[in-house]
Amino acid sequence: MHPSAPVPSAPRHRARAARPTRAAALLLAGALVLAGCGLRLETPPPAEPTPDATEQVRARTVDDALALASAAAALSAQGVDEAVRPVLDDVAAFSTRHAEELGGVYESGLPDPSPAATPTPAPELPADVATLLTALSADADAATRDADAVPDGALARLVGSVAVARDTLTDRLAAAAGLPRPDRAPATDDDAEPAAAPDASAPATDTPDDATSPAPDDAPEAAAVALAHDEAAWTFTVLAARAADDRRAALLAAAARHEAASDRWAAAAGVAGRPTDPRRAAYALPATLDDPAVADALPRTLEQAVADACAAAVATAAPGARDDALTCLREATGAATAAGAAAVPFPGMAELATTPVG
Repeated sequence: MHPSAPVPSAPRHRARAARPTRAAALLLAGALVLAGCGLRLETPPPAEPTPDATEQVRARTVDDALALASAAAALSAQGVDEAVRPVLDDVAAFSTRHAEELGGVYESGLPDPSPAATPTPAPELPADVATLLTALSADADAATRDADAVPDGALARLVGSVAVARDTLTDRLAAAAGLPRPDRAPATDDDAEPAAAPDASAPATDTPDDATSPAPDDAPEAAAVALAHDEAAWTFTVLAARAADDRRAALLAAAARHEAASDRWAAAAGVAGRPTDPRRAAYALPATLDDPAVADALPRTLEQAVADACAAAVATAAPGARDDALTCLREATGAATAAGAAAVPFPGMAELATTPVG
């Protein structure tokens, strides 16, 4: 080749040949991306999560509350006896509060599925007060069972309070309507004695703990119940000493009832006869106890304090071992009501106390 002949530009030729290759690669990548998008669009829509045991209890208690509120409001709007109407209004108002504090009806935020060919009929409202009374009692029993079994302690306390409120409303409605009160569901365990806490000083064994025995974390709340009962017993004794003859016997009977309960709960907490026993030899009295209004209010204040302590014990007891605390809450609420306390939507839960309706 002659030295002055031009040299072919091979690199420029190779560069021109490479451009179609890169373009093809870009087209292929774009096709893959589009194909991937198509695959994602074809996946099924997200489904609502399956409710666990805690959510089932919450939702069931909400549903019952809303049904009771609707039924009571409907009956109150009819021509019912004037003695019955205030109780129906409380059933409606309390049940509405119950549903609100429990969080209301669950909304997932997911699109509604295609409507069913046959829509679900709305639940029938009770035809009369007797039917509502039966439903109210049954829902109280259902809430009591759920409060005993639900895994979440805070929800157990709330549902237990709802159960006691329904139970109290059942008593009031039966009395106002002159109807027999439906029987409560039979308890499965002995209600008389709270379960004993394990002895921390006892040697360990291979024997499984009894299912009704509270865990060590329950002992402080059980001791608090014993303390509340003991203060009530001591104070009722003082009130009996200052009372007229016609009231003394009833006050002494209340003192004996609280003293026996205090001993049972102290044994359950494992503090009876030990330095950790919180009970005292004496308790403070109101400075104005000579005022008849103060003396008359003191019994219901004492019973409400016991109810608050029992509700706290519900929250810390193990699932399936809350029956004693629930019974304690119900009995203390009943005693407070008998002493003149107004009905409230959430017995034993002072943080949710409101001015009662009706």
